[in-house]
Amino acid sequence: MGNRRPERDARRGWQGDALILYARHYKLIAHCRRPGCEHQRELHVQLLLRLFPPETTIGQMAERFRCHRCGMRGARIEAEYIGPVGDGR
Repeated sequence: MGNRRPERDARRGWQGDALILYARHYKLIAHCRRPGCEHQRELHVQLLLRLFPPETTIGQMAERFRCHRCGMRGARIEAEYIGPVGDGR
């Protein structure tokens, strides 16, 4: 695999991915979509799994969020890998 680059472990949550795929080893961060707002919040996946069914997609979940700073509906979800290093992925 060559050299490990930590910046590659952060990716946008894919709209079609089910929430349950991010239950282990990922941290989800919601970013406001309004230009200039730059508000972001870390999402606790275990709490989201209590609110939404496990098969809920990232896109379905993101469209229901509202920014607490500016009130804009919808969010951009970023998934950051925080699991063990060298596990064969």
